[in-house]
Amino acid sequence: MKKAIYLTIMLIASISFAQTNEKPEADIDASKPTNFYSQLDNTFEVAASETQNVMGYRGKFMFAPSEAHLVLAEVPILYNDRTKKVGLGDIRARYFYLPYKNYDKFVGAFGPSVDVFAPTGSFKDGLGSGRFIVSPGLTVGLMASETIQFFPILSYQYSSKPTYDNPTPDADIALHGMSFQVITPIVFSEKFFTQITPIYKMNDINNERNDRFEQEIFAAYSLTPKLQLTGYYNGKFQDKTHTVSVGLTMFL
Repeated sequence: MKKAIYLTIMLIASISFAQTNEKPEADIDASKPTNFYSQLDNTFEVAASETQNVMGYRGKFMFAPSEAHLVLAEVPILYNDRTKKVGLGDIRARYFYLPYKNYDKFVGAFGPSVDVFAPTGSFKDGLGSGRFIVSPGLTVGLMASETIQFFPILSYQYSSKPTYDNPTPDADIALHGMSFQVITPIVFSEKFFTQITPIYKMNDINNERNDRFEQEIFAAYSLTPKLQLTGYYNGKFQDKTHTVSVGLTMFL
């Protein structure tokens, strides 16, 4: 009995301590990609093209041990209406290091990152790329004003040879590419912001026909200090592929 009372007191004390150390709403500014927070993001998405629709759930867990480090793990569960298959998509891991951040300066942030995608989704079933992808990048934060900033990101992308069986001779090669994007947050209020991101991708530097322009739009509205409702759009216009998603982000 004494042990149970002791554990109850310790639990109440722990909860009280956690509540007193929660960040106030003003401290959470997720509009800037160089602000790191531990969070769980749950989204439901649909990627529509002329030949198929791929839809499902995408879970993202981000762990920020400090303001300079961020680790991300992403797991998608998808359904392809062309193949009528459901299963795991390509999982993703990311590490972002930010050695410099000072938003009082024009150059307000600077840091490298690396993204790794594993071909856990079935290429045959239309659920994955069928390649390992490694993409190191460099992000710079440019503080144009208090409400508008620019975050250009330059990335290199390596795509391995296909991991699926019997690829065509043209596809059975590793690919080397580059991408350049500019995340532009626009803050409308303490509760609502958007990010406008034009992206230019050279998926294969040896083949200009694989160059693509994409447009992303992200919006977030704070329901509570630690809960955000999100919406997302990505347009791959040359491929006539459009992705939309809605989600709920919980800051931890």
